[in-house]
Amino acid sequence: MPKSFYDRLTNSKDKDLISSHIKDLLNQYFVDYVEVAIRDPILFGDYRTALTPEKPRIYEDMQDYDVVKALFDEILEEYNENNNRMDLVLFEDALEHLTRVHRVIRMDQGHALLVGVGGSGRQSLARLAAFAAGSEVFEITLSRGYGEEDFREDLKSLYQKLGIEKKKMVFLFTDAHVAQEGFLELINNMLTSGMVPALFADDEKEAIIGQIRDEAVSAGLVPNRESCWVYFVQKCSVNLHIVLCMSPVGETLKNRCRNFPGLVNNVSIDWFTPWP
Repeated sequence: MPKSFYDRLTNSKDKDLISSHIKDLLNQYFVDYVEVAIRDPILFGDYRTALTPEKPRIYEDMQDYDVVKALFDEILEEYNENNNRMDLVLFEDALEHLTRVHRVIRMDQGHALLVGVGGSGRQSLARLAAFAAGSEVFEITLSRGYGEEDFREDLKSLYQKLGIEKKKMVFLFTDAHVAQEGFLELINNMLTSGMVPALFADDEKEAIIGQIRDEAVSAGLVPNRESCWVYFVQKCSVNLHIVLCMSPVGETLKNRCRNFPGLVNNVSIDWFTPWP
């Protein structure tokens, strides 16, 4: 219930109302489990072995902030050794956001919408969560004259990594990347169906099918064109995780969510409220 309703609420008053209602229901029907169910914090994740890929990942109760901070401090140190350095202060709210975003990325076809103003740490925490989840981050680079055709070419590169190279990818897309509103229509298609319609030309599509056919046959599929393409799209959909970073200021986000419902219906929403 907290993940279905609580995370979508936008202010403390509404969140307190939901928490109070949940507590009342627990006291009414599950009185023996109230203390466990409403414990704060509730931190679950499988990142205890994030830096030792040979060990199995176990989704478990992380118990408290001290345990989570020690783990993510170590993960951050490893990240900084191999990527552009991020100097992050992992206080309690940041740890909760990290745990939440990491959990979404680790889910099959898990996508996230991080809502907050600029400078709230959305992108940095998303990068660290992706690293802890064993995923690579894909991000477009805007240039003068960058338009939908350029965006489609970048998406082709992304889908090559997803389906042919079999990489787990986090597509990090911010409101600063929305050079044209048409970009969001493509993102909406990716969220709802896993693929952008007519992204690949016929010859490009045939080349992909040729590369994937043997693997599709090994998976027990009929080696025809349609089956191989569906197999490719499913692989991409499983390996793709979209993380959107949007600002709630003004009417822009509201209008975009109304025009492109996949931005709300197919994501887990995480509100980055002002830091304490």
